[in-house]
Amino acid sequence: MKRILLLALLLSPVVAWGYTDHRGHNLDSLERVVAQWTPDKLSVATPEQRHEYRRTCYRTALGYLQLEPLRSMHYASLAIENAEQDGDDGTVFDASIIMGQHYWAREKLDSARIYYSKAGDALAIQEANWSNPDKHDLEAMQSQFWGTLGNFYAVQDSLEQFAYYYGKAGEVFEKWEWWEDCSTLHRNIGEVYADAGDLKKAKPEYELGLKFAQQSGDSLIIAHALYGLGRWYQESGKTAKALEYLTQADEYFGNHEREEAFSRANNLAVMNAAHKELYRSARMLAIVSFLVLLLSLAGTLLVRRLRLTKQELTETSAVLEETIEELRPESGTAAPELKLTPREKDVVRLLMQDKSTKMIADELGVGYETVVWYRKRLLAKLDVHTSPALIAEVTRRGLL
Repeated sequence: MKRILLLALLLSPVVAWGYTDHRGHNLDSLERVVAQWTPDKLSVATPEQRHEYRRTCYRTALGYLQLEPLRSMHYASLAIENAEQDGDDGTVFDASIIMGQHYWAREKLDSARIYYSKAGDALAIQEANWSNPDKHDLEAMQSQFWGTLGNFYAVQDSLEQFAYYYGKAGEVFEKWEWWEDCSTLHRNIGEVYADAGDLKKAKPEYELGLKFAQQSGDSLIIAHALYGLGRWYQESGKTAKALEYLTQADEYFGNHEREEAFSRANNLAVMNAAHKELYRSARMLAIVSFLVLLLSLAGTLLVRRLRLTKQELTETSAVLEETIEELRPESGTAAPELKLTPREKDVVRLLMQDKSTKMIADELGVGYETVVWYRKRLLAKLDVHTSPALIAEVTRRGLL
């Protein structure tokens, strides 16, 4: 479930009831506020001041969630410690979720389970003491917890438990129109299906993730939804389409280099793989095209050679027939009369027009060597040694 572990680092925990974008926090300022509260000052602080202190610790932990995990865990621990002293179950719940996420992302599932149990206990206390008829905030915490448990069971391949908790969280998200969390939920489902090798089921989930992200208008959520679809197309072998989505995602990540360095690194890694795949495909296409061209050329040359061979065989057969016919004695004559065959006459006429051997071959539609053979035969037949002498002898004898 490595793809799910990556997702844990990309997004802060589901916080539909007060979606806080860590990009809006000045983390240095938050840390300075926390540093002002020494143990001595906290011991004499008012309940309101102690509450503000631990909420600042929580916001700092959330802000460092993706940037510096160890620092994030430090501030989450401070928030939990102070909240447990004052019985602030809301902060115990929030900070415990962050701690669980860090251990979950590192596959330290036993440690993650401890903090998720702590968060569950804090939530149960709030559910028991809830008196406000408006259950908006309570359902927000419940859905956050269910979504977190869905992720937890997903990495353990407990898909039945994963689907159960994700289904409960999704109902609340859509009820309150928390589109950011709807997007994250469906993209997570797509990741689980893709990790299981079921790309057909994964695609509609990724598309729902992008749809809800666009409804939310949050550019960070949109960027991650684009990244998810880009990965799906890459794994489906549709590299050009993958690059289209990944490039759009990178346009956002590139403008938030510090906050989204990890996300952009993942996005660029997939883009790089897509570019390499596209290059390999183009190279293979070029090689195949070249081989097809060679085969086509070889086929053309082979056909041409076969035609020439057939023509040569036909000409050779015709010449042999002429020779055999000449050698056959005529009945009732003492000696054969010297005659020229029709083809020999054609050759002599063209020689008289001062045409070359190649020109004669082209005009008669025969091979070059065939014309050479006819010339040699005519020279031997008339007992001469040159073409001019041949023409003169033919004329003298009136053989044309």
